[in-house]
Formats: sequence, structure tokens, C-alpha cells
Amino acid sequence: MPTINESGLKEIIKNSPVNIYLIHGEESYLKKAYTEKIISKTVDEAFADFNFHSFDGKECTLSDIYESAGAVPMMAETKCVLVKDFPLDTLDDNGFEQLETVLSDNPEDCALIFSFAGYNPKGAKWNKAVKLFEKYGYNAKLDKKTTPELVKMLESGAKKRGTNFEKGVASYLIGCVGNDLNTLLNETDKVCAFARDREIKKSDVDAVCIKSLDAKVFDMIKDLTAGRFDSAFKKLSLLFDQREDEFQILGALIAQYSDIYRAKAAVKSGNRPEMISKYYDYNGKEFRLSNAARNGSSLSFEAIGECVDILSWADTTLKSSALDKRLVLEQTVVKLARAGRR
Repeated sequence: MPTINESGLKEIIKNSPVNIYLIHGEESYLKKAYTEKIISKTVDEAFADFNFHSFDGKECTLSDIYESAGAVPMMAETKCVLVKDFPLDTLDDNGFEQLETVLSDNPEDCALIFSFAGYNPKGAKWNKAVKLFEKYGYNAKLDKKTTPELVKMLESGAKKRGTNFEKGVASYLIGCVGNDLNTLLNETDKVCAFARDREIKKSDVDAVCIKSLDAKVFDMIKDLTAGRFDSAFKKLSLLFDQREDEFQILGALIAQYSDIYRAKAAVKSGNRPEMISKYYDYNGKEFRLSNAARNGSSLSFEAIGECVDILSWADTTLKSSALDKRLVLEQTVVKLARAGRR
């Protein structure tokens, strides 16, 4: 079977839950949620001790999995075997032969799940393993949702809680807390409870939601590009007070000025900023490009290029010199302010 996405996996679980599954991808919430759905569909809770077997992939063998899958269900028609983070990307030729045996001989009464929640393997061996799952079962790749999909989900969630987002506020929430579904759903619960029965406004998000580092750095860059240098330096000082890691602060600066550079290049060539997502991985983070276009609208292309050079200097300096990291970041923000002024 070819690679399936969330909607394909949902349909399979609904109609034929007893199957072989490889579940992986970027979105932790979806991987956990659909693994639990398969288990609940195939295991009678009253006999779960007999018919549900969970293995830590780092501590089991393919023989263990084979034997468990082959056991007869107790007082039920089906059972489930869950294997977490099995190192498929390290198998040798003999290991692949064993894996094919496990998959090809899997009984019709056993739902066999290889789930990757702890890490996302890559490489030629991983691709070889994926092809085996596509031959005998399903390869479910669950990646981050796009911004429009997330907005639709949040607005639907708010409606179920008896409230709704003011236009543009769901997108603003995503920009503030990031696109991780676990975080987004928790923050949506908070802001819905805060607003209660009235419409959720931007001020409600600012009042109760915990902004991600990216969102905090975005606010700082917004001040820099608008010429509000005192406010930008105060935000940098607050990041230090909150004990944010200096390398992560710089990483967020580099990522967002790169967004500005790309968005500016797109606009300069007569395109919309969002078209950049065709060439770079912005899945679920398309909002960054429209935000970057607004932040960079007052900067010349040459000024943005100078900012990128400044950040390259900061990256090299942080990694290779004994200078105080806070001092390097403060100097970097001063230089970015000067470049923006020009």
C-alpha cells in the first residue's frame, strides 16, 4: 500500500482496524492519538492484560514480537501488539529477513503497530523497512497540519466549547504558541475558559497564553524593523531574565530573518510570500511567511542581506570564541538595529 495520511488512516481504522501499521511523522499528538484508536478498536478492555502487548523497541527482538503476535486471543476475536521506536534503521540483511517474516506471517486476528514517537528515523535502511510495511500493511506518515487546517480545527474546537474566535485570532494564537498540536489544544482550552461565552479576542490570547520563544523573538524583530529600539532591547533583556538559551535565541533570530529574506525575494519577483513554501519546508508554519513579509516591508533588500551577514557573524562568534554569550547577542541586536535604520 502507498503512504497514507491522517484521513486515510482514519478511514482504515474505521473499516478494518486489524492490520499492520507503521506510524511515524512529525506530529506527536496525532501519532499518539491514532495509536490509541487502533488499540481501543482491537482490544476488549476487560481482557487487555491478555490481548494487548506493548514492547519497547530498544529492549525487544523481532522474535519476541513474532511470538507475541502469534499468540491466540483470550476470550476475544482480536488482539494488538504495539512496538515503540524499534530501530528499523539499524537492521542488517538478516534483520530485514526477520522483519519480513514478522510482517508476512502476522495473523489476521492481530493488529500490529510499529510506532515512532521518540524519534524520526531516516536513511536507506529506514526506506527499505518502509517498503516492507507498504507491501504487507500501511505506512502512515503523520506530519504537521498546515496553518489553514489548524485554524479550522481551533475554530471548530472553540465552537464546541460555546465560544468562537474573532477573525484572525486563531491564526494569531498559532503564531504565538507554535504549531505543535498538544500545545495548541492546551492553550485553546485556556483561552476558551478565560473568554467563557464571549468572542475570543487577541487580548485574551496575550493575557493567558504562554508564547513560544519564536513568538517572543518575532515581537522583538517587529520592534527592530519598526524602529522601536528601546522596546526591542527590553524584550531581549526579558529573554535573558527568563533564562532562555542564548543559542536558541540566536537560532530564532536567524530563522526569522531568513524568512524575511525569502519573503522579500518572493515579493520582489512579483510573487506572494507564501509561494516560498513550495521550495522550503514550512508545513504548518505558512503564517511565518506572511508575518515575515510584514516585518520586512520597511527594510531594503540590501539591509536584509546585511542583517543575515550580522547573524552569520554572531553564529560563528558564539560557537568559536570565549566572548560572553549575552554580550554577543546584545551586540548583534545593536547591529541589526543599525542595519534596519539604513
